[in-house]
Amino acid sequence: MSKSTRSPATYKDIQRLTGLSLATISKYYNGRNVLTSNREAIEAAAAELNYRPNAFASSLRRGVTRTVGVLLPSFQNPFHLEIVVGIEKYLRTHGIGVLVTSNEQDGTPSTVNAVELLLSRRVDGIIGVPALSDSSALATAVSIGIPVVTVDWLPSGLDADSVSLDNVQAGKVATQHLIDHGHRTLGALVGEEGMWSLQGRLDGFLAAARAADIAVAEDHIQRGPISVEAGYAAMMRVLAADTRPTAVFAGNYDLTVGAVTAINDSGLRLGHDISLVGFDSVDLAQVTSPKLTVYVQPVEQIATEAARIMNSRLDDPDSSTSRVTLELPGHLQIGASVRRLSD
Repeated sequence: MSKSTRSPATYKDIQRLTGLSLATISKYYNGRNVLTSNREAIEAAAAELNYRPNAFASSLRRGVTRTVGVLLPSFQNPFHLEIVVGIEKYLRTHGIGVLVTSNEQDGTPSTVNAVELLLSRRVDGIIGVPALSDSSALATAVSIGIPVVTVDWLPSGLDADSVSLDNVQAGKVATQHLIDHGHRTLGALVGEEGMWSLQGRLDGFLAAARAADIAVAEDHIQRGPISVEAGYAAMMRVLAADTRPTAVFAGNYDLTVGAVTAINDSGLRLGHDISLVGFDSVDLAQVTSPKLTVYVQPVEQIATEAARIMNSRLDDPDSSTSRVTLELPGHLQIGASVRRLSD
């Protein structure tokens, strides 16, 4: 005896139950805003009908995939992973999926260009925490009409939206905290030349020092790769300087971890023999002794703003709205790793 099967529900079935237009129903399922009463009516009808939208078929009809590519320089940095979580959280509520990739695999450069991979998957847009090597490929994406939002860096000449920390202000605030505690022999651990966000933090560091009439010795500013190992080596060089700084600013998470480890291995006491302001190391700050003072980025807000801008570009791809460049403030989380020299 054959068993009859019920045909899958369609937009017309939802229309029959709700009395709404097909245009309104389509608008809802394409992630656009509809009246609250209409949304509730559609959701109730869909539940009654056991309706499941065919996202793939819909994307083929409209020539879009409802997918945004997220480009990272590495999967090893907690900041990058938090950015992905925030982007996915926002876009998921608007019916948009994410595809995450990196130009690095297992700590080594990938043989496949990550931007080209995203374009081959027909993503509707790209949100990137780009490396210098990504600039050309991202420019190609923009040239074929793919909206791009960069996070933490805007490559020169790239016609894209951008969301980042106010890096110059971050460097100023962190350094001013050291100056306010009586420190006048200062050091900084920063990235290599061309690292946009780290250069901004160094600019802020130097601006605060100049405003206080403090000259920073050349060997007290240590540049290098962004890694724990590089941070360790840089801090050891600072500690070995002929005139050792009394206080140091570490410009990112990895450099901070390396700096703290170097201080511990040197036998010096954090917050006593050497003062340190770290960066984005909230978890580390809770387990150091004494607790570390760190400058904290608004990571969730950065991710949300990047996703919001991308969603608006996808909603209105023909918009001539000027490119958006957002620089968001962070805050200094006070610990006890900065000694007041007058004490």
